Amino acid sequence: MIRKLPLQLLHFYVLLSFAVFLVVQSLKFFSIFGPNWIFHHLNDFLAIPMVATLCLHGVWLIKKDRSIRLNGFTILSLVVLFSLVFEYYLPQQDYRYTGDVWDVVCYGLGGLIFYFLQKID
Repeated sequence: MIRKLPLQLLHFYVLLSFAVFLVVQSLKFFSIFGPNWIFHHLNDFLAIPMVATLCLHGVWLIKKDRSIRLNGFTILSLVVLFSLVFEYYLPQQDYRYTGDVWDVVCYGLGGLIFYFLQKID
């Protein structure tokens, strides 16, 4: 028998985030204009909860224990990794990437959202 998936609020948030991400990418593709924060920061805010949820599922699969939650250090490490790669390293390698401190703030806020949503069962 299939057990009920834990963290329903987190999974709902991540599915909603994925839908918003697809809408933003579609707006970019069709060159539809909107507020700058939507095109420059919203996806960064949504990225960490989506990636961290995938990581959490990987841990559940490996450990076969759905009661495991990612700790603050692991989430902070993910935020730092994204910040270093996307806001420091890649802007030095390619002109299409720009380093922006507000993107780092968005990664951090997304990490906080994930941290608190995974605590609610």
